[in-house]
Amino acid sequence: MSRELEELVDAFVSVLDAQAVTFRRDDNTLRLRDLEAKLPKHLPQSFESLLSRYSFLPFDTSGISFFGWGQESTELSEVASPKEGSLSDLLLPAGYFQIGRPATGSFDAICFDLNDGNQNREHGIVLADHEELLCNSRVKICSQVWPSFRKFLETAVKA
Repeated sequence: MSRELEELVDAFVSVLDAQAVTFRRDDNTLRLRDLEAKLPKHLPQSFESLLSRYSFLPFDTSGISFFGWGQESTELSEVASPKEGSLSDLLLPAGYFQIGRPATGSFDAICFDLNDGNQNREHGIVLADHEELLCNSRVKICSQVWPSFRKFLETAVKA
């Protein structure tokens, strides 16, 4: 991973720390490797940088309620090993990895689109309709939320 990418992630963490979101520096390399072994493709490098070096409880920023990660919060790990009938049970085989929900309280899924083939695996972030998933067992992408997690980080740092 590039130093520039690590600095961007560190700047993002600093911005959120200033907003009372707690991140703890941890070596989550093995935990990340276990998570990615369950996925159809690798996560974006920018998201890997965050997960490999930090643990955090669920938090809201820029309209997204992110799932937690680390020893105290295993939401992202649970998404990678979905229970039958869960949103991720349908999303993951279709190439979507859920990282959270809209901060509005909606049950729709905010996901990485692992199908999009973007450079450096900087997959787009999309919104999937939860009712279509649960009622019709069909993945319906409503919109692109961000072109990539890296763009999301850059915008959050500049805000």
